[in-house]
Amino acid sequence: MRLHPSRTLTYCVLAAATVLLPAQGWDAATQAQGWARQDKDDSFTFYDPGAKVLHTWMRDGGEVRATSLGRLENPPSKWIIDPRNNAWVVSGLTLTQVEPNGRIGKTTKLPAEVGSVCWDTKGFILSYKTQEPYVEKRRYTDGDVVWTFGAKPGNREAISTRNLHPLVMDDLDHILMGNGNDLNLSVIGADTGKKEGETSFKLGPDPVPGLAGGSVDRGPLCLWGGKNMIFASVRAEDLPAAARGTLQGQVLARIDLTKSTVEFIPTGLPEDHLLVGVLDGSAVFVNPKGGLLLVAVK
Repeated sequence: MRLHPSRTLTYCVLAAATVLLPAQGWDAATQAQGWARQDKDDSFTFYDPGAKVLHTWMRDGGEVRATSLGRLENPPSKWIIDPRNNAWVVSGLTLTQVEPNGRIGKTTKLPAEVGSVCWDTKGFILSYKTQEPYVEKRRYTDGDVVWTFGAKPGNREAISTRNLHPLVMDDLDHILMGNGNDLNLSVIGADTGKKEGETSFKLGPDPVPGLAGGSVDRGPLCLWGGKNMIFASVRAEDLPAAARGTLQGQVLARIDLTKSTVEFIPTGLPEDHLLVGVLDGSAVFVNPKGGLLLVAVK
């Protein structure tokens, strides 16, 4: 299936969001709901709560895989599809391996709620909803921990209800981790779990300002593959007044890793639309009423 803009939804300054024409069968363009993460082959995997199925979908191929989660006791919040098409599914404090036929494999207890995930060819990385960063890399073969970054939360530690540390994997397989204070990123080696540095971005001639109100809930980070650019979802109200200007609702921070610069792009969308990826120069958002919307970022 091909994606075709069909009508303008709304405008805000220079940005426009467009809906996508549907295809036959299950189609993300009109039926996608909730969280998803774009893979390097540009596929997305969405959860259908009515059918209790994970649908893996591509813009040109439509649905390419369906994995039943009917045997899980609780609905999922995050998931990863491994190279053997097993789904590693996070439900609350439980990580469950679900085989392609829906059979339950290994189940693992997690130390806290998961706020963000990313992956490479060797394993998957979990960032937890803890005030201080705590990240684990786990193997695809058995879900066991390969390395950890940060201090593991204790049983009595207060857990944040916010996702302060979103993750994304860059084109060179470095893990980039955000925080709740500004738009700079920590660089973590995917093989070692060691911190390799911190970014230092500029907005025009000046350092990028911190976010208003101290630590805030961070939206997703998404890679524009092959462009060395990251997009962050930011609420206009969390930007300092000098950077906010006339921006309203949801804003995209276009982070150029090559130039170390940040640019803010209006989306014309309210905060309830969820950023899930970037396709052909457009940011992909999930409409809370179902379906996908595109916002040009070129």
